[in-house]
Amino acid sequence: EFVRTQFPAFAEPSLAGTAFFENAGGSYACRQVIDRLGEYYRRLKVQPYGGYAASREAGQWMDQAYERLAPYLGVPPEWLHFGPSTSQNTYVLAQAARKRLRRGDEIIVSQQDHEANGGVWRHLSDDGVVVRNWNVDSRSGRLDPAALAALITPRTRLLAFPHCSNIVAEINPVRAIVAQARAAGVWTVVDAVSYAGHGLADLAELDVDAYLFSMYKTFGPHQGLMALRPAFLDWLGNEGHYFNA
Repeated sequence: EFVRTQFPAFAEPSLAGTAFFENAGGSYACRQVIDRLGEYYRRLKVQPYGGYAASREAGQWMDQAYERLAPYLGVPPEWLHFGPSTSQNTYVLAQAARKRLRRGDEIIVSQQDHEANGGVWRHLSDDGVVVRNWNVDSRSGRLDPAALAALITPRTRLLAFPHCSNIVAEINPVRAIVAQARAAGVWTVVDAVSYAGHGLADLAELDVDAYLFSMYKTFGPHQGLMALRPAFLDWLGNEGHYFNA
């Protein structure tokens, strides 16, 4: 009952008698998120980090988003990057990697991935990048680490796979898969959209290079969040203003 009182949707008469199970499509925000967004739009929706009071406070609120989320994920605030959605974030990430990958370089994409994480990497084949499919077991739907080992070669640069499949609900052993890839010098990109709604991961323990999920599927605002290891971020090409390079 306490949890239900934190979500205004449960008190909305037009929604009475309806049960919601669409984590994949989004979630209602809790009142703390709604109240904070409302106050920000009323008082602080200005250019942040300026010299006047409202601008300074707006910047402080933006900084707090990083500082308060980082401990949940077990990484420093500098690892976190916001974007409009995970689909958009993975697209930008793939375009940044495109600038570092050369013709004949190889990437591995699991067939257990959502199209938002798989498709953006497969499109790199247009530039001569070799895409190798990490196929699921046809009977269980699982990803076999032994099959992954057979796909890794000296030209392999990156591996993309999900923390949890949104089709068969398989939770993958991320730490073991990342260790296998890191031993071969392969970057890892983990789509956690289907997992994050059920529990936030300790990224320091998982040791991933890139970890992505959607805040609007974890009772927050409509934003996508990426946690990027600094070494991986330094390797990527610049997709922002030229002076951000």
